[in-house]
Amino acid sequence: MAGARVDNLASTSMCALVARLACIMLLAMALCSCRPPQHRAAEPRTSTATLPAGPFVNIAPLPVRPVLRSQLTTPDKCPATNPNAPVPPAAFLVTCDVARTTLYALGPQLMQIVLTRVDAPKSLTADFYEVNLRMDPPSTTAWASFTAAHLYSHVAFIRDDLVLEAPIIEMHVTSGEVALTTQTVQAADQLAGLAGRPA
Repeated sequence: MAGARVDNLASTSMCALVARLACIMLLAMALCSCRPPQHRAAEPRTSTATLPAGPFVNIAPLPVRPVLRSQLTTPDKCPATNPNAPVPPAAFLVTCDVARTTLYALGPQLMQIVLTRVDAPKSLTADFYEVNLRMDPPSTTAWASFTAAHLYSHVAFIRDDLVLEAPIIEMHVTSGEVALTTQTVQAADQLAGLAGRPA
């Protein structure tokens, strides 16, 4: 008899607990006005010209040329460039770097690197800033092969017939990344803007 009373009490308690949980769930649904999530319409993309430098998408390919000669110069001795009429890829190019402190004689274009990302500049030290570029997989493979075959070659990354950076290849590069460095945040912003120019 006592066992039956305990069973009845247990089932009564269980029913009360289930009823209480059901009430709590109904109350929660009423309070949160549960309904399917609403998807917002995609906002129109803003032109990269109005955004801070990097990250960029749909980037114009970045030409690579061999450096034949380089020498220090002054801005007044740098040849004029015209972004709307660049020197043909098969032609030689005489131009300066973005800061117009070095004059370069460059050979015909070796390759074009397709970039998927140009990051905003970051500070390395008080005197140096870095802009990281990320290549797509085919360019990563091509650049890895090129650097393996051309150790200690001097090359230049070009935009609008100006030299963004002219590194000497010191190792086989497989990361698919290139780092451009400069000494002021303004110059780093300019590098990022040029490197990330839309196609």
